[in-house]
Amino acid sequence: MHANLRILYVLIVLTALTGGVWWFTMEDKGALASIEGTDFAIADTSAVDKIFIADMDGQSVTLTRPANGRLWDVNGRFKAREDAVDLLLKTFLRTTVQGPVAAAAQPNVIRLLAARGKKVEVYQGGDHPVKTWYVGTATPSHTGTYMVLETPEGRGEQPFVVHMEGFTGYLSTRFFTSERDWRFTGIFNFPKRSLKRIAVRQLEGASFAYSLETDREGSLLMKDWAGEPLAYLDTAGMRAHFLRFKKVHLETYESRLSASVEDSLRQANPAFELQATGWSGETRRILVHWIPSNGLAVDDAGNPMPHDMEQLYGVTDQGEVVLLQRFVFDPLIRPLEKLLLPVMPPVASAGLPMPTN
Repeated sequence: MHANLRILYVLIVLTALTGGVWWFTMEDKGALASIEGTDFAIADTSAVDKIFIADMDGQSVTLTRPANGRLWDVNGRFKAREDAVDLLLKTFLRTTVQGPVAAAAQPNVIRLLAARGKKVEVYQGGDHPVKTWYVGTATPSHTGTYMVLETPEGRGEQPFVVHMEGFTGYLSTRFFTSERDWRFTGIFNFPKRSLKRIAVRQLEGASFAYSLETDREGSLLMKDWAGEPLAYLDTAGMRAHFLRFKKVHLETYESRLSASVEDSLRQANPAFELQATGWSGETRRILVHWIPSNGLAVDDAGNPMPHDMEQLYGVTDQGEVVLLQRFVFDPLIRPLEKLLLPVMPPVASAGLPMPTN
């Protein structure tokens, strides 16, 4: 009985302590909210239509919400990565102030903001930003980020330590200024049931070509390189193969090649050609090249492999040389015999056209 009473007293004390901590925390947050220059958050991110980010090296990007479609624009030239834009909007919504910067540390923090900070302007339909963040470096604990806020009423006089609710870490890395890093990496992007036709052509060795096309009811028709229908055994497997082409992304726009080597690659014969066409009539294409392993890649038995086992080169419709992941593309370039056809089609030569509709 006495043991149970002791446990009850301990629980009462713990509850009282927890309530006290909560009360003082809420009191501190209320005090912070009343200080000018602490209202960093954007309450309505659905109204944000433009974001401008600039760094001290002279690089900048402008992200704009399109009138139609879900993908934002980067500098009016390319589509933006959806994940990166969503992360920014989430950051604007959930950002709060941890606390003020200690008076002794303020001069150094302000110097770092001036030397290495980034300027982030947030617009909501007007010609002037509703809020501007000056984003500095991480705190020594890497759990906060030094920032200064500017609004149409003026710029804050002191920096604050800012973080995002539900996230442990710093925020400065989210505001990058490289146009290449912001670009949408989708090669094929056909949401829902917008994909109509795919075509695969191998242009080396015992080459092959085939296409898969769906009708409005979802039935699939397969053709060989000459446009003749082909029978297939595994309907579910063929449908899964077709659907792999709905959403295909490259790894990076950074090829890590010199300009002269990129030019040579554009003129070289690719190993594969992949196409995807939507019901709207839009056709996207990627030319795929092997990356030589130079003796660095070996199989499980230790035998040297001719090609890199992780990456491929790609050449886009715009002639850009990009890096591709074999993990993504190996399932797309499977030969006909791997698609469970009952009879192999005639062997095609490398110069044959793509299958006809």
